[in-house]
Amino acid sequence: MKEILTKEIADKLMNIKGEARGIAIKQDGEYILKEKGREGLEKVEKEMEKAGYPFKYSKINNMKFYPAGLRALSLLAFKQAFDSDDEAIRKVCAFQPKTSLVIRLFAKYFFSIPNIMKRAQDMWGKYWNIGKLTFVEYDEKGGRAVLKVEDMELDPIWCRCNEGYMASLAELVLPKKGKKIQCRETKCPSKGDKYHEFVITF
Repeated sequence: MKEILTKEIADKLMNIKGEARGIAIKQDGEYILKEKGREGLEKVEKEMEKAGYPFKYSKINNMKFYPAGLRALSLLAFKQAFDSDDEAIRKVCAFQPKTSLVIRLFAKYFFSIPNIMKRAQDMWGKYWNIGKLTFVEYDEKGGRAVLKVEDMELDPIWCRCNEGYMASLAELVLPKKGKKIQCRETKCPSKGDKYHEFVITF
């Protein structure tokens, strides 16, 4: 199995300026526990320790700020532990809106993609002190919504995570039509673009 999480990669991520609240990292742990059990959770934590950053998901405080790089580090440890593909990473982060009571409540209240995405745009600064989320476009007839994230450069695994998260968020407010809702990144700083662009199709 190819090594995707090394001490060098971990150090680089943990030195990125900026912080994120612990809630998403904590929910990674909840997903792993649900899908892989206690043994699986310990396996992921072991990968973090091998990379030089030992920690326990159970010790993460939802509202405390942690280094932004830890968000990507958690996902890389999961990928390393289970040799996961991109779709598996999307599922980790798609779990979060579906299980968060707060998100489900405000999704019910805002009840449309434009409303919930604008709310997400307004809430960004409460969970990250780097980056900026902008709701760019909504085409109901064409089944397309576009979002942009600026000033944010983590590992591309975070981009796959965002694809899963945004698609899951859209599912909470869109009526079931038999068509799978997807989100894919079409622009990324890791590919030389100035910002991340995510396109939701439904």
